Amino acid sequence: MSVSTLITTYVNPDLDGIAGITAYAEFLQKTGQNAVVGTIDELSDETKYVLARFDFEYPMSISNSDDFDEVILVDTSDLNGLEGKITPEKVIEIIDHRKVHEADRFPNAKKVQIELVGAAATLVAEKFMEKQMEISQKSAILICAAIISNTHNFKGSVTTDRDRKAFEWLNQFAKLPENLWREMFLAKSDLSGHKLTETIRKEFAWFVMGDKKVGIAQLEVLEAKKLLEERGQEILQILEQTKKDMALDLIFQNTVAIEEEKNYFVTNDEQVQKLLEKIFDIKFIGTVAEKPGLMMRKQIVPLLKVELE
Repeated sequence: MSVSTLITTYVNPDLDGIAGITAYAEFLQKTGQNAVVGTIDELSDETKYVLARFDFEYPMSISNSDDFDEVILVDTSDLNGLEGKITPEKVIEIIDHRKVHEADRFPNAKKVQIELVGAAATLVAEKFMEKQMEISQKSAILICAAIISNTHNFKGSVTTDRDRKAFEWLNQFAKLPENLWREMFLAKSDLSGHKLTETIRKEFAWFVMGDKKVGIAQLEVLEAKKLLEERGQEILQILEQTKKDMALDLIFQNTVAIEEEKNYFVTNDEQVQKLLEKIFDIKFIGTVAEKPGLMMRKQIVPLLKVELE
């Protein structure tokens, strides 16, 4: 009886996760292995936009790993992000790009690749490049779009030369429309009505740091300042309710202002404000503090851990 292998990413995946698992499944199939791509819960709005934009089918939706013998994880190595839906003992391989990870909590993961690049999908692209293997236009488009998204069109501080090199090589096959980056960011910036609450909750992550349970919301949007001016109180209410529901000690939002190339930290918790002021040398005015540059949650978490542990 053949072994069934699932390639998946974290619950409510973003574009990087979808690109990574789609392309890695193709890579394995072309090297004589077989695996099924599956995702858990709802895709991000940006991912939905890119799939619809190029008329790509959605990946198969699954509820958990029960029907599979083995699991490969791409763009995740955090048990919290899997929400108990993936059996850790089934995980045989991990590909991720976060400095803070939990790869050691997957006892049977014999292959672990954790490297600090802008997009996890870049690591998958490099596998094709190293073997000089042909890649489908679909996988090339998805990885290129993921690199654009994760590096904020190569302006983010997470961007590496490896991301740029992978993008350049892939775009020979992808041939992306020149303005795709703006289309993608507009798609993820639509937070009208109830979408604001849904997006904050879907993009939310929590971590244990020392004796604290810390929650970090993250929004990556155009016109971030306008959003905070018009709906800042609503954001604070969502954060407060989330803190209560999840029994968190600390909570804040990292708002990534893509066009302004800065971050807005949002919280009404004085303890969190003092912590962020100390780490980033910033100053809160009311409930908001600005920081130049584009910094992602994956970069913030290690700095918080050092301070809290």
